[in-house]
Amino acid sequence: MVALGEWLFTTDLHTTQIAYSAIDVGGADGCDCNECRNFVAVRDRMFPPAFVSLLQSLGIDPHKDGEVYHNARLAPGRHDYGGWYHFVGSLERTGDFAPVDLGGGFTVWLCERHSPALRGLQELPLVELNFHADNVPWGLAEPEAT
Repeated sequence: MVALGEWLFTTDLHTTQIAYSAIDVGGADGCDCNECRNFVAVRDRMFPPAFVSLLQSLGIDPHKDGEVYHNARLAPGRHDYGGWYHFVGSLERTGDFAPVDLGGGFTVWLCERHSPALRGLQELPLVELNFHADNVPWGLAEPEAT
């Protein structure tokens, strides 16, 4: 059993890795809106190292999100985003726990799968890993989303 904050869960690393290896692109890469294109352009520099490490420990490809959404432009060059990933496993203890702060305005939390999963994961027993980031830069050479 593994813990993230107060959540306790199991993970099937091997099955998750196999599933992700068969998926071509994540949600943001499959969208051409400027908010998603911005996320794709900056994700490698805006994800905290602790988040990338968490994704890798779960067998998740960081470039294959389930979906990403833009909430708002907080200030010039600073945006608020959210999104989720899925991994094969089960939640053993869940509840309305406080999100886990990974620093720099980036938080994560777990829940039972309730958001759409990428094709290739849909039929598997999934746990949903959600994230919220309020310090995402604008990296496109075009006007910022509002």
